[in-house]
Amino acid sequence: MPHMRPPQRKSNTGVIVALVLVGVALLGVGTVGAMAASITSSRASDYSSTSSRSTSTNSSETETSDGTTTSGNEESETSTSTRGSDDEVKPVSALGDHPLNIPGNGAMNTSCDLPRFSTDVTAQDRFYQAALPCLMQAWAPALENADLPVRTPTVITTGDNIETPCGTRRWNQTAMYCPGNHTIYMTGRYYAQVEQRTEAGVYLGQFAHEFGHALQGMTGINSAYGDASYDAGGSSTSAGLELTRRSELQATCFEGMTLAALQNGGVSNDYIFPALEDSSDRGDEHTNVRDHGSTSTNAAWVEQGFRKNRITECNTWRAAASDVD
Repeated sequence: MPHMRPPQRKSNTGVIVALVLVGVALLGVGTVGAMAASITSSRASDYSSTSSRSTSTNSSETETSDGTTTSGNEESETSTSTRGSDDEVKPVSALGDHPLNIPGNGAMNTSCDLPRFSTDVTAQDRFYQAALPCLMQAWAPALENADLPVRTPTVITTGDNIETPCGTRRWNQTAMYCPGNHTIYMTGRYYAQVEQRTEAGVYLGQFAHEFGHALQGMTGINSAYGDASYDAGGSSTSAGLELTRRSELQATCFEGMTLAALQNGGVSNDYIFPALEDSSDRGDEHTNVRDHGSTSTNAAWVEQGFRKNRITECNTWRAAASDVD
């Protein structure tokens, strides 16, 4: 999940220029590519967790009286593979040596026709549902190249508290991905009312981050992370917190890759730059828990993904401890 931040924001003057033009010595950024503690399967992405390997359930869009909109793909599939059940494409539980890390693998440039944005819950849901197939299109080739499942997550946009397999998610908490049912929960009122955000790009960036966690879920990275966190003594230990930071920062780096693919596919910088700026200003300085990384580290990883658009450049599991602080 993206880290909580205060509602008031600093001026964006100069930040975009830095994101596009400045290299990151910490992560060795080179040439610009894209412009610019119990561990169970019911825990969410912002905690130590394991992925659920069950097929995501079909759902249709409904709006309830409490302001919750639920949406999903009517034809969500376990995998795009046409092979028989004896040779089914399956996730691989691994971290730094995960087969997703094929040199040259990145998110494919993808166009996306996004609807007019509004901060009300129903409009937000339409926005995310329109973005979802674009993100799947961008990432499906990389997943297929690595012989990994391509499973579209369900998206639920809520304006109130909601019960999930990962526990209750309150309306005033940030969005989350729940591996227990391969579902992204977007808490619309939190971003609109608590953070007082209005730019569509910020919401797109948050959604792309949670989609990054869904990628971890469908590939098996999340499962391996949960096992490693358990072995480390739980998410509250120093080693467990470092693992959580690695998980969150990989999702942030995947977000940057997604934004690069969308930008190169023709999505306006009016979406892309606010998303990059917002992610670069999230971090553990806003809370008392060191589970997402500092703001400077978040900025470094989202830029790494955006500038290079290579999965191997988002392998936070093999990064030095000082690069995930």
